[in-house]
Amino acid sequence: MNSDKDKFPHESQPGQENSSGNIMRRPNSGPESKLPLNPEARNYSQENRELDPNSLTRIARRSYSQPRPVTGRPARKQQGYLKTNNQAEASPRYRKAKREWRKRVRGYPTKSQIFQSVPEVIWSAAKKGFKIVLVLFLILAIFVAGVGSGMLSGYISTTTPLKIIDLRSSDGATLIYDGKGQLVKELTGAQDVNRAYVSITRMKSTYIDDAFIAIEDERFPDHNGIDPKRIANAVAGIFLNAGNPTHGASTITQQVVKMMSGADERSAQRKVQEWERALELERRLSKDEILELFLNMVPMSNNLTGVQSAAKTYFGKDVSELDLAECAFLAGIPNLPSVYNPATEYGRRNGMRRMRIILGKMYELNMIDKDEYHDALNRELIFLVEEGEEGEGVTSYFIDAVVEQVIEQLMLQRGYSYNLARTAVFQHGLTIETTMDQEVQRKAEASFRKQELFAANPAALPDIPEPPQAAITIVSNEPATRGEIVAMVGGFGEKKRSFIFNRATQGYRQPGSSIKPILVYAPAVETGMITAASIFNDEPKFLDPQNPDKEWPVNVTRQHYGLVTARQSLQQSYNTIAVEIYTQVINPSTGLSYLRRLGIDRTNEPQPAGALGAFGKGTTTTEMAGAFATLANEGLYTKPILYRRVLDADGNVLLENKPKYDQVFSAGTATVMTSILEGTVMDTSWITPYASLPNQTAAGKTGTTSDQIDVWFCGYTPYYTAAVWYGFDNANGRRTEIDDVDSRNAMRIWQDVMTQLHENKTPREFEEKGNVTRLEVCRETGYLAVDRCPLTVTEIFDLDNSNVPKIICPEHSRVDPAPTEPEPDPDPQPEPEPEPEPEPEPSPEPEPEPDPETSP
Repeated sequence: MNSDKDKFPHESQPGQENSSGNIMRRPNSGPESKLPLNPEARNYSQENRELDPNSLTRIARRSYSQPRPVTGRPARKQQGYLKTNNQAEASPRYRKAKREWRKRVRGYPTKSQIFQSVPEVIWSAAKKGFKIVLVLFLILAIFVAGVGSGMLSGYISTTTPLKIIDLRSSDGATLIYDGKGQLVKELTGAQDVNRAYVSITRMKSTYIDDAFIAIEDERFPDHNGIDPKRIANAVAGIFLNAGNPTHGASTITQQVVKMMSGADERSAQRKVQEWERALELERRLSKDEILELFLNMVPMSNNLTGVQSAAKTYFGKDVSELDLAECAFLAGIPNLPSVYNPATEYGRRNGMRRMRIILGKMYELNMIDKDEYHDALNRELIFLVEEGEEGEGVTSYFIDAVVEQVIEQLMLQRGYSYNLARTAVFQHGLTIETTMDQEVQRKAEASFRKQELFAANPAALPDIPEPPQAAITIVSNEPATRGEIVAMVGGFGEKKRSFIFNRATQGYRQPGSSIKPILVYAPAVETGMITAASIFNDEPKFLDPQNPDKEWPVNVTRQHYGLVTARQSLQQSYNTIAVEIYTQVINPSTGLSYLRRLGIDRTNEPQPAGALGAFGKGTTTTEMAGAFATLANEGLYTKPILYRRVLDADGNVLLENKPKYDQVFSAGTATVMTSILEGTVMDTSWITPYASLPNQTAAGKTGTTSDQIDVWFCGYTPYYTAAVWYGFDNANGRRTEIDDVDSRNAMRIWQDVMTQLHENKTPREFEEKGNVTRLEVCRETGYLAVDRCPLTVTEIFDLDNSNVPKIICPEHSRVDPAPTEPEPDPDPQPEPEPEPEPEPEPSPEPEPEPDPETSP
């Protein structure tokens, strides 16, 4: 067997001297030994390579044109020997080895690495991927934990201290007075309930506390305000019950926090702050005190608050007299007060099912024994409240609106939560001084009980899908009570329940053409763009930017009337002229800015159809009454108010509602508009019979939406402004149209109410305020009239308006030159008789010529 020396005769063995006399070192000795080695290759140091010409020759042959390998890298030995001639270097094996060597030097995977086993490659990749994912997860977890802890700390640091009000300070019912200081209503929360707050001692004599604990928070005696297990169960219940949890995640303590703070928005910040406040409440109050607050503040449907009010209203008992079944029934109401409402048959059936669940829970928790459980299941409950009725405790629409506004302002101005504000109104013995005029309210309610005003043909009512409805808001125009709402009715017929839907404040309906005076014409007069005498051409118009080739708008009569004045166009309610003024004379932004100052903000709806009242969000009679009252009060807008002051039980002022004024239009503009609208009521054939008042001047405007879905009449006298809406609720997407015979019912209701209100009033005329004058103008051109104008009218103008006519009518003032009279023809002269032609004289006979032959 040949030795290495025989294979490589030109190389010296390691440890021996070479031809230069230098000792060669082994490849695995020295600093280079830490580099990876090929056992079949020889590695030489840089010094030996420089000294050994044979090595330099070999390296040069192997390097070709490639860069030299890094010092210390092993030279690859192929198939046990190193070829040194050109023929060997050109062999396929050598080229293959060279490619492998290049890949290793450059860091690329070699063929042997590529063709590893597939499972081994997958497992290796999986391990690497798992490590990467694990590292990323840990980084993310650390980041989230840091951010979460920072947010948590921020939420807790911004938590405001919980305001705990002593609900036991209630000394009696809240008293509501009218504008003249006369008592109107005692608010008690329920009929004959003057003191709804009860102590926990009285409630512990029954099962009412156990029933609420069983269904609302079974670990209430043990936790510190937060129940992690309950939170987990609630989350699990969402998945196990198709998104409907059997109970909430909030403890009784958390519910008290929400009722006292009013913070019920769904957000992480709100929840964290609620937990912090719950812990605070547990530190400040005992369990019995917290439970007492809860049972006296919990909502019990039908606008009742607390178990005492509910016990009195539904069962006619004091809470201390309730039996087990009644306690269980009441405990089920707060979960969904509208679903478990005992005032409806539907609510009673649902409430009985809920009661059985609560009884089962109480038995499971050993709060009751088996006999008590079965006795309660078989107990027949007797309810005192009838469906849809509340007896003498029913409040008027006016009182409903007052209570809602006071609750809202207690929340905004005093920082009360909704539940605390309601509790204060119904149980804290407040004094509310309203603006109501009881006489006006009674007369308005009487008109709304007259069926003939709501249906010209009462026999047809059974065939209508739903009964017609209406609403009215009446505002005072007297200087001392300007802007005060004196009466309000929000529905047809007798009101049978308190705090039902109030169409006067909650019924937003499209106003139709009744919006034209305050959105289009008054702003145009105020800005000096038009006068009452401005001339417009009522002709086919194409003003719809979405359909420029389609005629729009069209008048109700589908006809056109040629040249008309602004006064005529408003009194006759020409849609063509209203949209032209709105879009081309002024612009929608100008009109909407004035409308916003009148208490109706629709600045986000600048569409041309707004000139006809086509808004996405309609208006209420309260908004329209306040806006039209501006024209009756010299252009001064006063936000309508329902109350003046609210006092607590000790006489301290809680709320003061002072009128807020804004001079939207000049007195001159208001006078011009009143003159036009007065003509609408007094001189329009299809309005005057239904809206005019005996012995009292009035001004107003009708409004009808497309397809007669809504009809309006907004009008005023020097005494009152009233806005009336008439139509159908059109619930569930219905669009019940108003019959033609009932299309004037809004005017008829307005006329009936206002006639009663002015029976004992001294007739008044509208005063002309501002810098106004009357000028005679040509009705065809709008300029100052001259004697030659065929049609003239005396019109009122605001002299501060830059568009007041100052020149005489150019059309009819031109003086045509006097026609020249033709000169008379001279008398005809008799033609002379023709003279007779003279007879011609006979010509002399010619002398004979001499004969040439005979001449001399």
